[in-house]
Amino acid sequence: MDNSQVFYDSQIPVIPTDEFEVLEDELLPPVNEIKRFFRVLFSRKIVLFAAILLVAIIIIAVFANAVAPFDPYTQNLKNVLQEPDGTHLLGTDALGRDLLSRIIHGARVALLVGFFTVMVAAAVGTTIGLVAGFAGGAIQSVIMRITDAITSIPNLIISLLIVGILRAGVTSVVIAVAAGMFPGYIRMVNGQVMSVKQNDYVMAERAMGASWGRIAFKHILPNCMSPIIVMMTMMLGGSIMAEAGLSYLGIGITPPTAAWGAMCYDGYKYLMTRPLLSIAPGFAIMLLVFSFNMIGDGLRDALDPRLRGTLN
Repeated sequence: MDNSQVFYDSQIPVIPTDEFEVLEDELLPPVNEIKRFFRVLFSRKIVLFAAILLVAIIIIAVFANAVAPFDPYTQNLKNVLQEPDGTHLLGTDALGRDLLSRIIHGARVALLVGFFTVMVAAAVGTTIGLVAGFAGGAIQSVIMRITDAITSIPNLIISLLIVGILRAGVTSVVIAVAAGMFPGYIRMVNGQVMSVKQNDYVMAERAMGASWGRIAFKHILPNCMSPIIVMMTMMLGGSIMAEAGLSYLGIGITPPTAAWGAMCYDGYKYLMTRPLLSIAPGFAIMLLVFSFNMIGDGLRDALDPRLRGTLN
């Protein structure tokens, strides 16, 4: 070995193993995933505002009996179409019922229908999409062609058909709206499964002889949950709009249950004289749909590894 090589090697400091581990910990501090998730989720003020608004609406819906100043179903024909005053802050409707109380109780109906609709559509669509994507071949082709056929039919037509068969009511509305939404989950989950099942850990499970159920539900489905959660959040607003549309057409939530869509339809007759009867429940629908859409957009950013960034 020449002298230059000896000199060069002598200049390299030798760091003990324990000191190297300390230095590595200082250079790469642990990442708090929960803190990073909420940091990215609420990085935009509009998402934070939507979250606060949604929490307020949920609290009002849960404690509607205590928050509402009047019984939303008590009629008082002496106070029909009363103007807003100190007693009735938004006035009364054509049957003398307090409009504010009905809007507050309508929030409970809108949230229940929205959540149950999304849960039913997500459960059915995710299961079928998982089977189609994992099985592949002829099974996938048949399922996807049927899905394409259902997708080609307008959601309103499907909802009208199902409600016409089952008759109006909360259960009928949930099934009708979910029937128009689950094809979207099938297409999305099928695409996710087609990508995830090509990963090495899935191939290793297959080589070890694992059953398809274990591979599908333990390894593939958990890796598809992020887009599913985002899609569920985004579709909550759509389900609430669909329920309001059916109630507006008179085939959704049956009277006298307080439903925002039905209230918009009832107030339409007095739009020139008492516009608040339609504007107030319509504004409530707008706020709730806005909240879900903004939170869904924020969840998409927080759950996407390319958009999360780093946070110590």
